[in-house]
Amino acid sequence: MPRWPAWANLTSTAQGDTLGLEGQIDSPVLRRWLQGPPNLLEEIRNTPALPTRLQAGFESASAWRIALQDLRLGDRLTLSGDYRQSSENPVVRQYGLEVRYFLAPMGSRFNLAPQLGYRALELEQENRRLRGVSYGAFVVLSLALQAADLTASYTWLTPQEPREVQVTLAELTAAYAISPSFRLAARYSLRHSTLARESSFGVGLEWIP
Repeated sequence: MPRWPAWANLTSTAQGDTLGLEGQIDSPVLRRWLQGPPNLLEEIRNTPALPTRLQAGFESASAWRIALQDLRLGDRLTLSGDYRQSSENPVVRQYGLEVRYFLAPMGSRFNLAPQLGYRALELEQENRRLRGVSYGAFVVLSLALQAADLTASYTWLTPQEPREVQVTLAELTAAYAISPSFRLAARYSLRHSTLARESSFGVGLEWIP
């Protein structure tokens, strides 16, 4: 007569040890699965494809930039902020905050988010200062979960004074992970207004907390 394999004789215990391995499990992951199998589909949908990241880098035209991107405030709501300043002329700077609401689950490889915030530009031309509400759109394409992605944004700045110059800002960023906590990033930005058209290219480092 053929003998039953050993796994066929395992029985459930009163403590719910469904594999008959009570007291022999050292893996926290396996213990978690035995106590309550996780909802993997829900985790995949809600694990952000684009992580919260702290950025620091240099740009052409002798400027430096720091930023905090996509700090998660809620299910699909994030907060981002950045500060850019010229090394040669400290008067020339740009800073702002944006709130983004992603339309698809955070785990989606492709996502779109309307964004609303406040932005200030201090330009060299005629010592102009433009400040006001900013609005636009943010797009992300995740090539590898939290490891490699492309992001793009397009923003309109509405000055507080009706007669002030209208400004649009476009940005494109590519990032690639070099370790679990750090990524290299390249960024291209374009600012367009009735006064001037300015573009810059920068490289930097991103830290994922």
